[in-house]
Amino acid sequence: KPMEIEHGHVEHLVRYQCDLCYQLRISGDGEEVSGAHWVQGAHLGLALPYVVCGKPKDYPSRQIQCITGGMLAQKGSFPWQGWLVTCHNLTVGATLISDQWLLNMGRNIYLNIHSENATVEEIAPTLQLFLGSCEQPASGIKHVVLHPRYPQAVDPALLKLKQKVLLGEEVMPICLAQKDYVHPGQVGYISGWGCSATFGFSDMLKCVMLPMAESEQCWEYYSVQNVSYWVQPTLGNDTFCVGMSELREDCYGDAGGAFAVQDPDDASWYAVGIVSYDKICAAAKYGVDVKRVLAWVKETVA
Repeated sequence: KPMEIEHGHVEHLVRYQCDLCYQLRISGDGEEVSGAHWVQGAHLGLALPYVVCGKPKDYPSRQIQCITGGMLAQKGSFPWQGWLVTCHNLTVGATLISDQWLLNMGRNIYLNIHSENATVEEIAPTLQLFLGSCEQPASGIKHVVLHPRYPQAVDPALLKLKQKVLLGEEVMPICLAQKDYVHPGQVGYISGWGCSATFGFSDMLKCVMLPMAESEQCWEYYSVQNVSYWVQPTLGNDTFCVGMSELREDCYGDAGGAFAVQDPDDASWYAVGIVSYDKICAAAKYGVDVKRVLAWVKETVA
């Protein structure tokens, strides 16, 4: 016990320090005096830590890398990238957007489900999610929420984990795009463990840097592809096109991952789109514009 002083008294000082990937909701140094009030005048209950998003320790290299070509992403460059194992051990991507929720595509959830009457409640227990690396233990899925307009218009789905994940350098959510990043020439990254050029799935995370393309180019590309519904994209106002290059492409198994863009104003990484399902390793990729479904996402995860 500290010694008492004449003409004075002893106060106890407590300093709160957040773990990596968490931040207090107030400004100041996190000090509380004598259990009464925060130095900055805010109450502790209003200052509980929140999750930091889009701030990886190692930023992706500016060098153009190819998923199908076997070039590896730097460790910790895409800590929001998940690996979802679906029915019959098929692998797709997933995007961590909080410590308990992920964005994905509805078609991925029904991948290789042969029963037309299967519900998301029946499918959810069969899904396994891996974060950080494929060597980490799997996380179970509590439930799946499909977008109200699935499958006629837009394709996103939300997955809630059974338990919150511990965040760190290798596991961190990406921020959701709040403003419009969708315009031709905008460069972003797609990451994943998808199929390689030799049609074998990788056990190492890879990435590719691609520009957004003109919508007309994407329409023309897919108009000549003789493919089924499960491959043909639903192009519209809620989607955008990236790629249009035969040399740099993602491939099947990468759907569900984010089209990630770094904002120059705050240096944070944002999920501008979610890459949609594509079985043909096409030169043109398309994604759902996250900003167009942002209200639904916020309402669902609240």
